[in-house]
Amino acid sequence: MNWRIECRVFKENPSSGEDAARGTYESEFELVLKDPLTLIGRTSKKRNLHPEIACDWDGAVSHRHANIGLDSNGQAFLVDLESTNGTMVNGKLVSANTPIELKDGDRISLGSKTALIVHGDEI
Repeated sequence: MNWRIECRVFKENPSSGEDAARGTYESEFELVLKDPLTLIGRTSKKRNLHPEIACDWDGAVSHRHANIGLDSNGQAFLVDLESTNGTMVNGKLVSANTPIELKDGDRISLGSKTALIVHGDEI
């Protein structure tokens, strides 16, 4: 399985009610998962933290917020690393340090304006 993570950063104050209802983005990017472990968090030079998915725009994301791991079969799992504000998958809060199996189309919400959309493609 090939896994891609699409990152969407929501505007904090959409300019119109229509934008708020639709959900508008300040920016978005995509990352292909290649490593067995991918850190999600915020960059900290002081702590020497350089997450592969660096959500530096969102102060509500912990420096070491969560990991996405790939097992030997290529399945992806999300683990919340005891983040301050928690992590949700498809609107449900996940327990810290408990692996959650990810599926194509899952939405990971973290911080105050960050969403990660999971894309899993058969090889």
